[in-house]
Amino acid sequence: MPKINLLDQAKTESTSSKASSISAQTGQLIVMVAVVVLGVISWLVYSWYITDLENKRVKEDLANEQKVAAELAKLKEDADKLQKQITLVENRVKVIKQLRAEQRGPVAVLSSINELVPIGIRLDSITQRGSAMTIVGNTTTEALISSFAKDLEFSRGLFNGVEIQTQQQAGTATTEPVTNFTIRCVYNPPVANQKPTDGQTASAN
Repeated sequence: MPKINLLDQAKTESTSSKASSISAQTGQLIVMVAVVVLGVISWLVYSWYITDLENKRVKEDLANEQKVAAELAKLKEDADKLQKQITLVENRVKVIKQLRAEQRGPVAVLSSINELVPIGIRLDSITQRGSAMTIVGNTTTEALISSFAKDLEFSRGLFNGVEIQTQQQAGTATTEPVTNFTIRCVYNPPVANQKPTDGQTASAN
């Protein structure tokens, strides 16, 4: 009878069983690692997506807030300009009323000057001595002084001999630079047309 080596056969079966067990464990480990890696990648992708959405929302909110802030700044700027114009007009009316109350010039003179004062010029005083006029005021826009003087000069002969003196006044942290001015000129009151009397009419015939 042939001899069978049972010991060798048992060793071979044990080795095969161990190899199969190791292969199975390795396969399970690979699957687990793959699942973990996929989970991590999915979490990273989801986190990136959420973060990107949040960044876009924050940028949109910031853009909207900046737009609203710009609109509010523009409205405030317009309101400030309007308030300055209102203040200048009120000051002009105040000066005219004050001069009338002090009787420092005929109403016709004050009205003529008032019509020529540009918005942006603040009048401090108007003095008349005979035909000589002295106008004192200030403005934050120096070019308006020349414009005002030019309007006086070309006022159909009401004012001539216009002379300008200016002095710069530096601004502060809360105020703008100001140009003080003194304008001297000669006032030529309009001559009313005289109607001929009956005697003159009769003698002309």
